[in-house]
Amino acid sequence: MFAFISKQYNLMFLKKTIGFANKNIIWLLLMSLPAAACFTLGGHPLSIVEFFVEMFEKIKMGNPTYTFFEVFHHFSILDFEQPLYILFIPVGLFFVGLIFSWVERAMKYNTMSIGSVRALLLDTLFITFPAGLLFVVFVELIGIIVTGFIALFAMLGNVWLWFGLSIAVAVVAYCMLINFVCYLVCWLPAMSMEGLKIFVALSLSARMTTKNHTKFLITLMSVMILVVGLTFVVDLAGIVSYVVLCSVLNILMCIYLPVYCYTAYFKLADIPLGAKK
Repeated sequence: MFAFISKQYNLMFLKKTIGFANKNIIWLLLMSLPAAACFTLGGHPLSIVEFFVEMFEKIKMGNPTYTFFEVFHHFSILDFEQPLYILFIPVGLFFVGLIFSWVERAMKYNTMSIGSVRALLLDTLFITFPAGLLFVVFVELIGIIVTGFIALFAMLGNVWLWFGLSIAVAVVAYCMLINFVCYLVCWLPAMSMEGLKIFVALSLSARMTTKNHTKFLITLMSVMILVVGLTFVVDLAGIVSYVVLCSVLNILMCIYLPVYCYTAYFKLADIPLGAKK
């Protein structure tokens, strides 16, 4: 599916990402399983679509009532109804950090070996893991802002206007998030490869991606539309369970996201794969 989209629309580095990931799929799959399991247990990133399906049904039945927390629960990637399960998220971020570090070494040295376990752990603990936590906090803040707007729109009195404006603010907010993420594509590689601090690396990543920002945006938006559409169809038709869908999508994210970030960095920085021996 992703290969077909990439071929049809020449999406930014998607074909090269898929090629590298498929070449090393066994390693990446094994490393992604614990991270995906943690994210599936500790969060519910697809519940925004569920919220609007549920909201639509409630409006039709004439009972569209929500508390602020009930709305935020859907827009948060953390599951606050099961607080202990939230601990799975930082554990999952740690495992994703390991994948990022491994992909860097695989591209830098053109080898599939784990290499220095100590170096792998240090890169994860002090570079990718803190950056992952920072990004989660940022996404949670966006969830709070969107929830606040939805609560504000509820005061208008017209339930269908409330529904329409709620969808609009959610679409705008998360499109802006994806637009911002385009500047983050080379963020983690810039920190680990160049040894830069968080915000200096962010500035470098923004400069590296600015020239091709539109292509990055189209690429990430295409993937997001595919995920949202799939979630909507599954939620509406009940083809597979929500947990199964979350698990599969989390596995794909853990496999392809690190590869995509490093593929973009190596290409934009004009570094050949296996440059260091």
